[in-house]
Amino acid sequence: MWKRTAALLLCLLCCLPVLSGCAEQEDDGTGKSFTWHLSSEPKTLDPQIAQGENAAIVIGALFEGLARLDETGRAVPGAAESWEHSDDFLTWTFHLRSGATWSDGETPVTADDFVFAFRRALDPATGSETCGPLLCLENAEQVHAGEQDVTSLGVQAVDELTLTVRLAYPVQDFPVLTAQPVCMPCNEPFFNETAGRYCLDRSRLLGNGPFVIDGRYGWDAGRHINLAASSTYWGEVAPSNVKLPIGKAEITVDDPAAAVSDGTVDAIAVTAAEAEKAEQAGCTITTFEDGVWGFCFNLTSDLSPELANEKVRQAFLRAADWAALRGMLEDPAGGLVPPAVTLEGETYREAAGSITIPEKLEDAAALMREGLAEIGAETPPEITILCPDDPEITALVNEILVAWNNAFGRYFNMDPLSEDELASRIAAGSFSAAIACFTPAGNDPVSALTAFSTGNSANVCHFSDAAYDDLLEQARRAGGSAKISACLSAEQYLADKAVFLPVTYSSQYFAGAPGVSGFIFHPYGGGVDFTNARK
Repeated sequence: MWKRTAALLLCLLCCLPVLSGCAEQEDDGTGKSFTWHLSSEPKTLDPQIAQGENAAIVIGALFEGLARLDETGRAVPGAAESWEHSDDFLTWTFHLRSGATWSDGETPVTADDFVFAFRRALDPATGSETCGPLLCLENAEQVHAGEQDVTSLGVQAVDELTLTVRLAYPVQDFPVLTAQPVCMPCNEPFFNETAGRYCLDRSRLLGNGPFVIDGRYGWDAGRHINLAASSTYWGEVAPSNVKLPIGKAEITVDDPAAAVSDGTVDAIAVTAAEAEKAEQAGCTITTFEDGVWGFCFNLTSDLSPELANEKVRQAFLRAADWAALRGMLEDPAGGLVPPAVTLEGETYREAAGSITIPEKLEDAAALMREGLAEIGAETPPEITILCPDDPEITALVNEILVAWNNAFGRYFNMDPLSEDELASRIAAGSFSAAIACFTPAGNDPVSALTAFSTGNSANVCHFSDAAYDDLLEQARRAGGSAKISACLSAEQYLADKAVFLPVTYSSQYFAGAPGVSGFIFHPYGGGVDFTNARK
């Protein structure tokens, strides 16, 4: 009996390769492990207060908003399987997925979780610095200013799976906003149980996204955050896990192009030169024109206080022939808002067109004298133009200096700097004039233009103008062609007032390792979506 059983087992074992070969299916690239390098550890993974791209990357994996963004930046169903809006785009109704749970596998994700999250983000007691996308909600500005209670906010749970959002003004692409970290849901009972330590470690984190922290030691502070596909997530998650080493604790990425080429990481942000090198090694490159280099003045500079006078600035700006100067550039900018910015699902720059570049003024010296007379000065201020140490830009600045020398009869200088040093000098206000790089804080033209509004912390030019602020308010509350027109007028206003004149665009690059696909990169700190990554 034993011999016959053993013979039968032996026969079956011999057949196994053949049987498995018959059933074998083509590898679709799922179930693999991926690595992305975090340059630094997020200070917190609390969606309502976290800042920076590293935090956005991890939060986007652990949580899910009402919508997600596809590779084109359009909103697709996330925690909400569908939505509709009123004809005036002031009321939005979201229908959440039935059966969706938090990562504990038991607690359902409900409309109340979004109500609590939105209220918490706008509650002044929270101190959120990223709540801007939610200021379009009805009574949001009053709630955020502490003038009304959070219960007056225009968000309501009709039932467990139905959420209604009322807006203060029309936002035709509101679902796009809900994909941002600050709009992620928050379970109120769990939040209260964490006693002020919400999302500061694995045990105090409850997510609803496609990934979870991978085991007890998945989050080792200062070393790594490792993610595993969530078994409770409603949709397909292609990777089995994603490893996120932090800084130089576990891997060294001194050469990003080499790191992605040799498989140390599966994708990484790179410079233009590194992107070219990586592409030659078989990597896939994704790029966004998400920034703009522009000529700007510091209106409150102690170095050149005369620049507070508009005529003085105009004389400097229009002493140069900007039409000819822009002809020297490979990619002259059509406006302050870069091409990567979208509006209502379309590219804003294509819809808006280009601003009008100020013409050269033949007698710039006369305008300079008028401006100086208004402030009781006699000679133009001494100005050194800060700029990046880039051959194309320094050649352009040299032509500006030649025009200034000829127009005003004195010598002006330039100071080419590394991009990091240039950014530091500008942020510190230690400049009079510069070719500076500006990158919007979010993927929205109004968000970009708000950086030059009165009192904004990003307003390195220290420009303050009530008419400009009014234009922004019009743009914020308008929709469609009216919004585009208001935004373009605001861009033109900055150029006409000699505050910021766009020169050329800058780009962000991402490299994917050979054979890797499915990573979705989002500009403006939107992070990386690993859900469909394959290799």
